Order: sequence, then structure tokens, then C-alpha cells
Amino acid sequence: MYSRTLLIVCAFFLSAVCLAKDTEHIKLLKEKKKACEAIGAVLSGKPESLDQLIGTAEEGLRLTTAKEHAYRFFFNQAIGTGYYYKQNFAKTRLHFEAAYAEATQANLLESSLKPLGNLVAVYHYMGLQSKADEAAQKLKLLAESTDTLKNKGDVYYNLGLYNQQQKFYYSIALGNFLKSAALHKPIADTTKIIKRKLDYGVILMMVAEIYLYLKQPNKALEYLNEARPYLNLSIIYDISAYGKLVRTYSLLNDKKEALKYYGLLHKAAGTKPSRWSELVSSNIEMATLELKAGNYEAAKLYVDKAGKQLRLDNSELLASSVNIAYGDYYKQLDKYAEAVKYYKMAEHGARIYNKEQYADLLRSLTAVLIKSGKDADAAAYFGKYVMVSDSLSQGKISLNLAEMEARFQNDFKQKKIAELNRENELKKLELKQEAVTRWLLIGGALLLLGALALIYLNFRNKQKANLLLDKKNKELDSLNEQLTNANEVKTKLFGIIAHDLRSPVSQLFTFLKLQQEQAGLMPEEEKKKHQQRLMQSSSHLLETMEDLLIWSKSQMDNFELNTDEVNIQELFEETTSLMLGQAEVRELEIRIASGPGHIRTDQNLLTIVLRNLLQNAINHAFSGGVIYLNAGLNDQKQSFLSILNHGEVIPRDKIEELLNNNHVKSKSSGYGLLIVKELLLKINAVLKITSNTEGTTIQVIFL
Repeated sequence: MYSRTLLIVCAFFLSAVCLAKDTEHIKLLKEKKKACEAIGAVLSGKPESLDQLIGTAEEGLRLTTAKEHAYRFFFNQAIGTGYYYKQNFAKTRLHFEAAYAEATQANLLESSLKPLGNLVAVYHYMGLQSKADEAAQKLKLLAESTDTLKNKGDVYYNLGLYNQQQKFYYSIALGNFLKSAALHKPIADTTKIIKRKLDYGVILMMVAEIYLYLKQPNKALEYLNEARPYLNLSIIYDISAYGKLVRTYSLLNDKKEALKYYGLLHKAAGTKPSRWSELVSSNIEMATLELKAGNYEAAKLYVDKAGKQLRLDNSELLASSVNIAYGDYYKQLDKYAEAVKYYKMAEHGARIYNKEQYADLLRSLTAVLIKSGKDADAAAYFGKYVMVSDSLSQGKISLNLAEMEARFQNDFKQKKIAELNRENELKKLELKQEAVTRWLLIGGALLLLGALALIYLNFRNKQKANLLLDKKNKELDSLNEQLTNANEVKTKLFGIIAHDLRSPVSQLFTFLKLQQEQAGLMPEEEKKKHQQRLMQSSSHLLETMEDLLIWSKSQMDNFELNTDEVNIQELFEETTSLMLGQAEVRELEIRIASGPGHIRTDQNLLTIVLRNLLQNAINHAFSGGVIYLNAGLNDQKQSFLSILNHGEVIPRDKIEELLNNNHVKSKSSGYGLLIVKELLLKINAVLKITSNTEGTTIQVIFL
């Protein structure tokens, strides 16, 4: 018992420890997640803030288990974001792919869209265009097939980037960005989360970017002005916005406004050297404006600043732009040799990264070579220019055709969607009609139920009446049963009086009559002897009446036993003295065979039982015999009292009838054994009778 209790306590303790560990584990994960969110909300783009984001997310990722997909998604996404801004695309890809896998395993559809959209751009930057197309196709299918997406605006934004930067479908990209902006605007207008506001501002700037590419600065300025309220919330956002504003005002030939945002751009970037492509492009834009105004010295200063910044960026695409700016500067100064030198330095990067820029470069190089008198070289570059120009024209035609095809496919799908919507409307109408029919049927069913309810209530009322009548009948039956029991008790009482008092009263009457009729004939010694017997019989009669009173109490409710240690020897002697007169009449001897011992029971009830059994033994024994009283333990270690007499052998079926029959026959009173069995039930004992040629034994066995 002690060991089981100890095991239960240990199990409870271990479960409590495990629960506490789990709670502490989740608490740590939540703290790391909250820390990452705080860093991301004010992400400045500076190396130290990016390193802080990556380090905190890596700590959180190490704390997770393999099955905690939601947390693993979040931390991988945060690490990928940090490496993305650091332009470490190999690690970016690794963690965005892991984030997408974790979200997919946990069926987090909304969460999976973010890393999937990021991977579209990352695959492109890494030259894995087929994987970028595959990721973009997944995004597109999700956007078109799922109406319950909460972040569908992010999906359209990523599709816009894909169509703009990778497929060059500018009108389709513009449509994607505008859809994304429409979905993000209500969020930006109501949220207090800075990142949500900045997301909307970035989308507006991407719309402006397309208009800048299409050489529509006024439209670009319209969306850039709408993005102004979100300035000064993030360095990354500010630098991107100021860079686009410089380009916009450069296209508008507004030097004053361009210079204003050029100053804000460089102020936001700070004096500490950092890799911002906008610092290079803004200097080139300002140099272009100064060249147009004929301010060559100022233009040279801007180009030199762009060249200095280029040494930090180390980008071949930006290097081509800077070298072209140098070429344009020397071309304006009629220093053709220097111009040719820088144009040729820009040739390789422009040919790889920007064909339109490459075409403009070949045209400028042809013009400079002609002015330098190098007609053969000029002719060669002019031939290249024609080929590139034709290729661009053909590419634009192909691009326009591809875009038209894409539009056609979109229009076709929109028509298909419209047809499906019409079919849905028809189905809704049919469902509405079915609903009306269903409600009519329900109404009829309700009326039927009402009628059934009334019938049921009527039935219930009748049932209640029947139950009430049945209850009254049961009460009457109970009263009758109580009356019957009372009559039975009364009959038993009369039977006991006849059974237990008849012999003592008969003996008393005999002694009194003998003393009256033969008083003179009896010697004095015999008189004393009869008087002594008379006193003894009177005493026994009084005790018998006391026993009757005890039995009558046992028939009452709430009767309680008076349990105590009973001396068996004294019990036998007391009972023998009570029955000695009857035994002498029949010339019987009563012997106590057992040694002294005790048993715990109610002595009064046991005395009545023993006296009744002894009286029956006397009545059925042969005259001149011996009756034995005995006590002990049987084979089952049960205490017993027994009475052995020598009389006629009782058949087995007669014994069964005596033990099991509860009825009284008219030939004899029969109340002796009936009373004995009732009293034995009170003291938790049973009666056992055996009879053979050696005698009849009656045992009282205590259970």
C-alpha cells in the first residue's frame, strides 16, 4: 500500500515537472518571437539591426522542437528576411524554403504565401528562373482559387514584382500592384503597426516605379505623394522613396526639387559608408540635370560622388551607369578620347544587364567615334546599334504579344469566372426556391408536431392521473401489508405464549393442585421440596415472560442488538436450569459437554433460541436418555452451539421442510423453529439439523 502511494506521488511529481518545463519552453519561444517582431517593426536596414534580427531568430530556432512548425516557420522567415536585406541570397533561399516547408506541414496556408512570394524574387536573383516561374504560378493559382485569403494583397504584390522585374509585363504588373494597394489601404488607414503602413507605402512606390519606367513622371509623382505620410518611419523606406523622387523630378527637369530630395536622401543614409544603390543613381540623375544646364563642373562632382559610392557597392550594373555618366560628361566637353574610353568600359555590363541602356550606349559611342574621325570603328558600332535596336524592337513586339496573350488569358479567365458566377447565381436562386419549399414543409411539420404535442399532453395528463391512482393503490397496499404483518406478529405472539408459557404454567398448576389435594399426606420434607420446585417454576415463568417481551421488541422497527461477550458455560447452565423440570418429567438428563469459552452476540436473543431448541430436544427424546450441550469451531473455523438428543430419526425431506417452511400446521403450534429462525437472522447465525441412528443434532452456526 505504501509503495503504491509512493509511486502515485512520484508520477504526479514527474508530470508536474514536465508541465512546468513545457510551460517554461513555450514562454521562452514567445519571448524570442516577440523580440523578433519588435526588431522587425523598426528595422532600419543598417547592418547591426539586420544582424540583431538574424541572431535573435537563430536563438529562437534552436529552442524549437521538430513538431513546432508554427514557431519554426516564424524564425526561419525572420532569418531569411535578414539575409535578404544583406543580399546573401544563398542563405536567404535556404531559410525561406525552410519557412515554406514548415508552414505547408502545419497547413498554414496564409503563412506559406509570404516565403513563397519572397522565393520568387530570390530565385530570380540567383538565376533559377524556372523555379521562380514555378513559385509564381503557385502564388497565382492560390490568388485566383482562394477567396478567404487575408493576405491576398501580399500575393498580388509579389506577382507584381514577378511580372515587372522578371517577365517585363508592365501593364500586368501595374494591375497586380494596384490590386495589392486597394487591399492594403484599409489596413494602413486603421492599423497602428508601423510595418503594415510601410507595406502599403512600398506598394505605392512600386506603382510609381512602373510609371517612371514608362517615362510618365507626373503619374509617378501622384503615387509618391500618396506614399509621403509614411516617411520617417524606416531608413530603408525613406531612402527608396527619396531615390524615386530624385528620379521623378529629374525626368520633370525640376532641378530645385530634385536637389531637395537628393539632400534628404543623403541625410537619411548618413555619413557612415553604406551600400545604397540609390546614392549612386541619385548622383547620376543630378549629374544629368547639371549637364543639361551646362554646369559641367557641378556635373563632374556628382559623377565623382557616384564613382566613389560605386566602390562600396561593387555592382557591374551600377558601374555601367557611372561609366556612361563619365562618357556623357567628356562628350559634352568634346573630349572624345576620354568619352570613348568610359563608354567602352561600360559596354560589357550594359550588354548583360540593360539592353536599352546598351543601345543608347552604342549610339553615343558611334557619335563620339564619328567626331573623333574613326569612321571604321563608328561603322562597326553603328552596326551593333542597329542589331541591338532591332532586337529591342523585336523584343518589345514579342513582349507586347506575350502581354497581350497574358491579358487575353486573364480576360478569358475573367469571363469564365463571370460565367461561373452566373451559374452560382442560378444555383443560389434554385437553393432559395428549395429553401422556401423546405420552410413550407418545416411549417407543415411544425403544425403536425403541435398536434402531436397536444395529443401527447393529453396522454401525459392521463398518465399522471394513472400514476397518482397507482401511487394511492401502492399506499393502500403498503397499509394492507403493514396490517397483515401486524396480524402475523400478533398471531406469532399468541403462538409463543402458547408454546413458551404452556409448560411452565402447567407445571406450576400441577404443583399447586398436588399441594392442595395431598397437603396432609405429604411429608414435611416433600412439601419443602414441592415448594422449592414451585418457586423455581415461578421464577422460570417470569424469565420466560421477559424473553417474550424481548422477542416482541425484535419485531418492532429500529430494534438494536445488545452485543456483548457471552460465557458459553454460564449460558448452558442457565438454560439447563430453566428446562430441568421438563427434563425430570421425561426422566432425561442434560449434560454440558463443552469446556468454558466465549462468543460475541446478543445474550438475550441467544438464550431464547437455545431454550426453544432444548425444549424441542426434550419433547422429541426417548425417555431415560441423555441430552448433550456442546460448543466449539467447525472445519470452516466458524463458532457453533449444538444440542444432541436420542430420539426417532428425522428423514432428510422432513429436515428440509423444518428449515425452509415458514407455514404453521394445525396439528402442532410450530412456532418454536419459526421464532428461532427469525431470531437467528438478527444475530447473524443459521440453523443446521442432522439426524441419524446415533441421534439428532441441532447446530447454531455463527457466520
